[in-house]
Amino acid sequence: MLRLGMVGANGQVGAELCLMLAARKDIELVPICRNRSGSAFLRWHGIACRHGRVADPADAARLLGDCDVIVNSSLATGAPAQIRRIEDQIVQSIFRYSKDSATIIHFSTQSVYGDPKPNRWVRWRNPYGRVKLATERQVRRQSRSTRKPAFILRLGHVCGSLQEISNTIRASIRARTVFLPTENRSSNTVYTAAIIGAIAQIMARRVRPDTYDLMNTPRWTWREVYEYEAAGCEVPLVPRIAESSSPSWKSAIIAPAVGMAGSLAAAQPVRDLFAKVFAYVPESMNARAMAWWYAKRARTEIAALGLPMQLPEHLSWLENGVNFFPAENATIDLLRSASALREAPGEAGAWPADLPDAQHFVPTELATAAPSR
Repeated sequence: MLRLGMVGANGQVGAELCLMLAARKDIELVPICRNRSGSAFLRWHGIACRHGRVADPADAARLLGDCDVIVNSSLATGAPAQIRRIEDQIVQSIFRYSKDSATIIHFSTQSVYGDPKPNRWVRWRNPYGRVKLATERQVRRQSRSTRKPAFILRLGHVCGSLQEISNTIRASIRARTVFLPTENRSSNTVYTAAIIGAIAQIMARRVRPDTYDLMNTPRWTWREVYEYEAAGCEVPLVPRIAESSSPSWKSAIIAPAVGMAGSLAAAQPVRDLFAKVFAYVPESMNARAMAWWYAKRARTEIAALGLPMQLPEHLSWLENGVNFFPAENATIDLLRSASALREAPGEAGAWPADLPDAQHFVPTELATAAPSR
């Protein structure tokens, strides 16, 4: 039986995947969380976990050393410089301290493709997209140097029972406040059941290591997403349709000018310069920049409360994808066959004992060596 380690098991995506994987009889699940506080949700559901920091070489071997498959669902937070440093440490530890025969599955993001809004001359990447693209490169480097197969799965909007976007959609359906565009656009969504399907194919070695765009199969439109969620809510879908309007002469002149300025600022040399400076300046400056961004976003969200209902921005985002994961089953079939998430604790409400440390350790001289940068 294969042993699967889930790094970042306490995250929104990782937690739901663990609840689904725990029902499978063909794997031994090893959820990995930084501490027992973070694993409380999974342990309440009767799922035993391991605890420690994968980024720390002192913990990595005992956490990962006996796992046949390692799924990296971790999501570092903080300023871009901090995120990049932590993600580098996690990736290096996964490859360095896992079994020689281990298979690595790394979750990336559609944000690596840049700005998803339509009518952009240049699809510039935000700091998050740039960091995740850099992490992808690190995964490929580590895969080549250790000769361990690596699968990079670029996820878009992840939908599922515990996912924020699904909960938001369901709330709007129940409140009869659904607002959809006239054009039924394709989405970049992927349900957690489809992610489980991809993991199963990889474990069965029915797909070769590569970088894949993982989305619903076949690709779902936004209306299909809303219709599926409405069926789950047992509430009829009653959307308001956004009518397109002709732009005024002012917007027709000003918008291209603003777009030109934005495109200049987003040009590759300018972006590279700012990204390098922003990633390596002192952390105090990173912290100030992050505080400014959060304050700006809060002001925008508060101001939006006084505006009439508008079409959600993501419903008009561009389609992404270059190399799609060769899914063997349609997402709707995977959703129908997926085991329901457990709604009660484990047997008699008992909290399970923590999982023991890994039984397979790397050599002592390797375990004590600091990861190379």
